[in-house]
Amino acid sequence: MSAILAGACAAGSVMCGTVAVRRRVAAPPSGRPTVLRGDVLARTAAGRRLAVRLGRAGVPVGPGAFILLVGAASALVGGGVWWLLGTPVGGGLVGLAVAAMAGSVVASADRRHLDRLISQLPAVTQQLAGSLGAGLSLSQAIGRASRDTPAPMSDELARMSREIALGARTDDVLTAFADRHASQTVRLMVSAILVQRTVGGDLASGLTRISAQLDERGRVAREARSVTAQARMSAWLVAGLPPAGGVIVELASPGTIGALLGAGLGRTLLIATIILELLGVILVHRIARVDGGAR
Repeated sequence: MSAILAGACAAGSVMCGTVAVRRRVAAPPSGRPTVLRGDVLARTAAGRRLAVRLGRAGVPVGPGAFILLVGAASALVGGGVWWLLGTPVGGGLVGLAVAAMAGSVVASADRRHLDRLISQLPAVTQQLAGSLGAGLSLSQAIGRASRDTPAPMSDELARMSREIALGARTDDVLTAFADRHASQTVRLMVSAILVQRTVGGDLASGLTRISAQLDERGRVAREARSVTAQARMSAWLVAGLPPAGGVIVELASPGTIGALLGAGLGRTLLIATIILELLGVILVHRIARVDGGAR
């Protein structure tokens, strides 16, 4: 029963942390990274990338503080499991699970932020086309769209408008916007605008065509995700069957799991099972992943 108690404590800790973080990132993030003074990690390239992702996910800490908090939580929960079970392997695995859960929450919030931004691109592009058709310049059209568009696209448009007002070139501002978001859809829109501005022509008509293409891409991507939803759900169900079976066996015959994990062969099989389960989930999600559509 000690194994069940330890597992319940670890699962409770992970779930409480996950719910707390998800409640915090449920609000639309501003997309601006939060960097505390003295954050050494934020000065590195990896730290800056992490800061951008945390900002998009709505996590109000810098990269250094985030790594420190996740490490402390992993050590606390993993150490508790080690103390309860008396096995460093179990404690290490639970600690890694806590760290993986934190990364998964941030990645999920980042993807939701990007999905919201991409879903607004067709309407924003159409609004820019209307403003250009009314005689406004592209920089004026961006400023007007920033006031009429909901978040998170309004934050990006307002940032671009401020940079242009401070003297930055419009092409450079658009390129920086595409670089901040690892999205083929964003790059497609920005590239089409830059090409149209370079070769000349009716930019308003070009933006209208781009808006229709982006809308079609989003529709196809939504259909593809609905078709592959069953495969993704099956991956999680199959991955959850072994832990659920272990709990049922322990409830039916207390001490069975403890005896299994107490032997060297049992621990080896447990580690191999966890590795194979993770590989299976990753492979299924890679097979069912939709590329080039919504993102």
